[in-house]
Amino acid sequence: MTTSAASSARSLKSMLTSQPWLKPVLRTVNHIRCRAWDLVHGVDTCGEIPLVNLDFQSKNKSPGLEYQSHHPSITRAAIQALPIQHENYTFVDIGCGKGRVLLVASEFPFRRIVGVEFAPALADIARRNLKTYRGNPQQCSAIEVITADATEYELAPEPQVLYFFSPFQRSLLDQIVRNIEDSFQRSPRDLLVLFSGIIPMRDHAFGSRPQYERLQRGRNVDVYRRLPVGTR
Repeated sequence: MTTSAASSARSLKSMLTSQPWLKPVLRTVNHIRCRAWDLVHGVDTCGEIPLVNLDFQSKNKSPGLEYQSHHPSITRAAIQALPIQHENYTFVDIGCGKGRVLLVASEFPFRRIVGVEFAPALADIARRNLKTYRGNPQQCSAIEVITADATEYELAPEPQVLYFFSPFQRSLLDQIVRNIEDSFQRSPRDLLVLFSGIIPMRDHAFGSRPQYERLQRGRNVDVYRRLPVGTR
């Protein structure tokens, strides 16, 4: 984060603290912007949906966090900043919800795009959104949504960009990171991570792990790269 961006973030936080009425106003504005984006693009990606409100069974349902969605410009900027040739990588959204990030990622020429979502109702909505989306020209059409528990999902042995929007509590996230490490040890390759959320969660997830180099700290998203074996 640049000095000016950090100063702006502090100013916004100070304003929200001193003027508590602003928070619900900003939430309403963001909700209206989100609905407008959905209407223009013919999709349903908005809402904050607690998993406990969804009718499905899973041992990890309670530790999961509610579905939320970023503004597309935030996701787009993070993907644009990646120091890669997109066509050499698969993009994987771990906990993809209704699939908004998948739609934004399709604007880039990834080899393929995968969404992993364990709530069947959300996964079904994501699949419908892929069919009805009207938006920027898609440079990747090889997109699929897999209904699976992220703690049990096995990554393909290929260069990947892994995306997280703080979808899990720490215990589950630690298990998922262990699975990523197991996959990397079996098949060393270039792995990058886009992780969005509050800074303590970012730091716990990947920032505190010496095998991951932080390439960028943004206001909303961190970028990490798994270091090659033997360079920790």
